[in-house]
Amino acid sequence: MPEEDAYWHEQIHSIMPDLEISAYELHQEGLVNDVLIVNNEWVFRFCKTDWAKELMANEDRLMVFLGPKLPLAIPQPVKRAEGVIVYQHLVGEHFVRQAWSAADEPGKQSFADQLGAFLAALHLVDTSSLDWEVLHSYAPVTRETWVEIYDRVVDQVYPLLLSHQIEWVQALFEPALTQPDFFDFIPALVHGDLAPYHILYDLDQNHLTAVIDFGVAGLGDPATDLGSLLNYYGESLVGRLAKTYPDWQKLVDRARFYAQAVELQWVLLGLESGEKYWFTSHLGNARDIRDKG
Repeated sequence: MPEEDAYWHEQIHSIMPDLEISAYELHQEGLVNDVLIVNNEWVFRFCKTDWAKELMANEDRLMVFLGPKLPLAIPQPVKRAEGVIVYQHLVGEHFVRQAWSAADEPGKQSFADQLGAFLAALHLVDTSSLDWEVLHSYAPVTRETWVEIYDRVVDQVYPLLLSHQIEWVQALFEPALTQPDFFDFIPALVHGDLAPYHILYDLDQNHLTAVIDFGVAGLGDPATDLGSLLNYYGESLVGRLAKTYPDWQKLVDRARFYAQAVELQWVLLGLESGEKYWFTSHLGNARDIRDKG
């Protein structure tokens, strides 16, 4: 057995010693966890760092708490140890933008209705009765944080931009920098990373089946989740949410800001970390984002 296989077999058996391993897939591209899909049946998630263990403990409790309250399936841990959780593999295809684009009109509305209902249920969950403190989502949502990010963009990214791109950045940040109440919001539980690879759908039935990876979920601005949908799918999807998420119009201006500003965040991360793959992390996303509400 190759050395890497032996290592991961040992890690798996430290949690489920009687599990017969016929195959596994290793995914290490995430920032927080290494993920193993074992026998296409079990998902093992291992923290990459000590600080990630607090996030995992928060995620574990959140998934158990939220499972019965949400209209789409989410992972439910069945085994846990320090820095490790295990849950059953939720089957489905990644809900990539091509799947959304290929749907007929009733199919598009059905997808939007499901996403709207999921977000409405998540964002309205009452956490006041919990006997543990829910962590705050890692997404930057304060004016002070975005001013600091803007200063770094000016210092590090502007020298790489053409004049029309600088004008775009200035126009994007103008309300965030000049409107004192732009980032005012009522905190809600948010997923924090609604990327296509965290939303699953049934290819044959053409409906959503599950939402996975609550690793950065917590209290935050509900507009960040809408911003993720805008970034990946565009206004053509988010504009259909009114039926099941009627408050989206109140959040859409901030969501549009988040949807575009995240691209600058990743460029900054690439420049500051030296990891070039962050420069391309948002290639292929939607571009139909309006300027105003």
